[in-house]
Amino acid sequence: MLFNSTVFILFFLPVSLILYFLVPGKLKNGVLLVESLVFYAYGALRYLPLLLLLIPINYTTARVIGKMKEGARRKWMLGIGVFLNVCPVVVFKYGEYLSELIARIGHGQLELPDLIPLGISYYTFKSVSYLCDVYRRECEPETNLIDLAVYVMMYQQMIVGPIIRYTDIRDTLKKTGPRADAGQCAEGVRMFIYGLAKKVLLADSLAGMWQEFSLRDGIGLERASSGLVWFAVLCYSLQLYLDFSGYSEMSNGLSKIMGFDCKDNFADPYCATSVTQFWRRWHITLTEWFRDYVYIPLGGNRKGNVRQAVNMLIVWILTGMWHGASVNFLIWGGYYFLILLAEKKLIGKSKGHPVIGRIYTLFVAVLGWGIFAASGQVSLPVLLSKLFGFSGGISALYFVRNYGVAFLLSVFVSGGFVRRIREKLAWPVWVDHVTTLFLLLISFAYIVGSTGNAAMYAVF
Repeated sequence: MLFNSTVFILFFLPVSLILYFLVPGKLKNGVLLVESLVFYAYGALRYLPLLLLLIPINYTTARVIGKMKEGARRKWMLGIGVFLNVCPVVVFKYGEYLSELIARIGHGQLELPDLIPLGISYYTFKSVSYLCDVYRRECEPETNLIDLAVYVMMYQQMIVGPIIRYTDIRDTLKKTGPRADAGQCAEGVRMFIYGLAKKVLLADSLAGMWQEFSLRDGIGLERASSGLVWFAVLCYSLQLYLDFSGYSEMSNGLSKIMGFDCKDNFADPYCATSVTQFWRRWHITLTEWFRDYVYIPLGGNRKGNVRQAVNMLIVWILTGMWHGASVNFLIWGGYYFLILLAEKKLIGKSKGHPVIGRIYTLFVAVLGWGIFAASGQVSLPVLLSKLFGFSGGISALYFVRNYGVAFLLSVFVSGGFVRRIREKLAWPVWVDHVTTLFLLLISFAYIVGSTGNAAMYAVF
């Protein structure tokens, strides 16, 4: 079930919110769990048993870890818990490669599902962080299975995150009284509608540009000019940001309506003046997850330059592997590893001109998204040759005319200009309400007139 669908907006969301607010505080978690189960079953019923199996496993594992004394056995228990959570991700994301490997070794054939379960990466990240936090004594093991299940399965964050931690919402889960006042609900509604507009009005409007290269009935990469390829990669970069940040904003808006304050997942990343800063602003919860649960436990920067470089390489290889099994994702991870290592060791803490820094960061980010997108019908060597070979082909002018308005509006929004205007003008509340209502109406009109595009990051 998509947030940007008539089923969700007209039926599921109103009913779920009414039930959530009507029941007493002690029953809110139970109602939210049932709603999350319905939400998940609607889109991925066949994989619901896997999720329902992992939740009690993590509940029991955390309880055992919490009671154990420090030592090797406690580490082993954590390792077993992490292994049980990661195994399904490996099987589903790398099933094709595992099947081929087993066939070569055993001369047999192993049929593995070709679809990735909805939200598997996000509930895996949540579960692993919970086990690690219990192991570190940063939180007590949850004694209420329903509360833990709500944390893992909250439908607001099931599709594309953000990756919240148990400690972020623990206090809210334990509230037996009202969880959100009128001001929080109003802000949550505004966040949801603004995120919906980003996704539906802008991201989906740019989607067709990259599809010209990635779909079989498109113009194809080989026939495009260098200018057209650059324009397509720019459109993809904007589409990815607006789609992902829009969904994250919708998620946080829904959470706020229900009383949960969740961390922002984006902070104007295309305004960053360095690549290091860019990754502190893009998918913030994922960056922090890898920092706290992979990079720092490996030693971080505490064991010398060589060890730091190795730790960074491991993080970026894992980041690339998390996004998919294609070679381009590993190349993308290696690409950012080299750039970030160079920034740390060669540039250091020196500050250059902010304009030059933004141009450099944008170039690196856009080229990176080109590498990221080069899978399936899009060949990475051909893409790079088109970007830097200045070859002829189909001109970009026709596509600039078709996508120009959506492109300029997307640049305006992605550059943080809308937020700055709202902050500086400090327009009256009624203007904000009228703007929000207008965005809702026009977004819904687009939703009714389309088939609904899933979130781009829902497949990762």
